[in-house]
Amino acid sequence: MSEILFERLRDYYTKVAQVLKGEADAASVFPNSTDIGTSRENIYLEFIKNHVPSKCNAFLGGYVFDSFGKESKQLDIIVTSDTVIKFDLFNKEGNGKSFAPVEGTIGVVSIKSKLDKAQLFDSLSNLASIPPTQSLEGRVSITKKIEEYDNFPFKIIYASDGLSPETINLHLENFYNENKNIPENRMPDIIHVSGKYAFIKIRKEMKMLNHENHAEEDTGNSNYFLTDKDADISALMHTIIGLQDYAMASQYIINNYSWIAKNVLMAK
Repeated sequence: MSEILFERLRDYYTKVAQVLKGEADAASVFPNSTDIGTSRENIYLEFIKNHVPSKCNAFLGGYVFDSFGKESKQLDIIVTSDTVIKFDLFNKEGNGKSFAPVEGTIGVVSIKSKLDKAQLFDSLSNLASIPPTQSLEGRVSITKKIEEYDNFPFKIIYASDGLSPETINLHLENFYNENKNIPENRMPDIIHVSGKYAFIKIRKEMKMLNHENHAEEDTGNSNYFLTDKDADISALMHTIIGLQDYAMASQYIINNYSWIAKNVLMAK
């Protein structure tokens, strides 16, 4: 019976991937599909909303900022914990622009129709612009050890189509060779090209295996594994697992946003 269940879940993720790529009706997978529109951003947002923990907030279009006033470039989707202060009054329909403090943001997504060199570089640049998180000293339970907080938020690039994985890998290497100041924690955690492949960043103590229990392909890039077998299933599941991991960890972090009021009142 267990094998039948996991076969059904496998089929489920396959259908989700088809919806994201625009090859199936969203009504076959997502509730309230008539309200989500037809854009890739709306469809992907619906995927996020229906798979991350219910306490998370997910919204379209916005910027991530820190207590020093440093602001990211525009991001297509932002996912935050349930305790983060919100700025959504002018973004009720998801067509405006919103803001989120990096302390409490658990995920961001950059969405492209086709991942070529220019679109990849744009996504990498946008993700690299996310301000760094601050030390957890005094802000987390002493009984809880939170790994890789400097990597928050979980960073995703999703594209409906794209160049070959070999070409994308070469562009990845060239971009970071030309921008050596970008730390590893501001590199994408997943680059998912629908129906083709996914680059998945190697997380601490992570061992990547495919359904045949063989190690995934070594790209020659020390930061990533490449999977092109069941790429959609693997990428979608790693996306949700990554966001869930960060959402769970965020419950143990105390974030005080009084600095926002202080800086706003001091602004001229």
